[in-house]
Amino acid sequence: MQRETVIMKAKPHQHTILWADDDSDDLFIVKEIIHSSCNNHNVIEVNNGREAIDYLHSIDSSSNVPCLVVLDINMPLMNGKDTLVSIKNEPKFASISLVVFTTSESEKDRNFCERYGVKMFSKPHTYQGFKRMIEQLLTLCQVSNHSQLSV
Repeated sequence: MQRETVIMKAKPHQHTILWADDDSDDLFIVKEIIHSSCNNHNVIEVNNGREAIDYLHSIDSSSNVPCLVVLDINMPLMNGKDTLVSIKNEPKFASISLVVFTTSESEKDRNFCERYGVKMFSKPHTYQGFKRMIEQLLTLCQVSNHSQLSV
C-alpha cells in the first residue's frame, strides 16, 4: 500500500503594526498599500498617542505585540514626541521597533528622534512615494526581534 504524502502550507505569520496618526486619509492610504502588498500584516490604527499607549498596555500576550509602532508627531491629546518618550521609558516595551512618520522636515524633530534612536521618515506627497516608504517600513517588521513582552 502506497502512502500519500500531504504537504500543508503554513499560514504566514501575522505581524501587527500599531499606527498612530490623526490624519484619516494617510491611514487609509497606508492600510490600502499594506493590505495590497502583503497579507501577513495587520494594522491597528489609533488617532493619538494616548490611544497608542492604552493599546500597548492592553496587550495580554506576546502574540499581540506589534513588530512596529509608527508615530506621527502632530497629534491631539498626546503628540508623537511625548508618546515616543513614554514608550522608551517603559522597559517592557524595549523590544518594540519605533519610527516617526511625519510631515515635519524640522531639524529639531530629526535631532529629537536621533536622540532616542528612532528613524524619522517624512511623509511623501505622492501615492508612489507612500508605497516606497511603506515597503521600507515593512522591512522593519521582518528584521524586528519580536521579543516577548512581560505582561
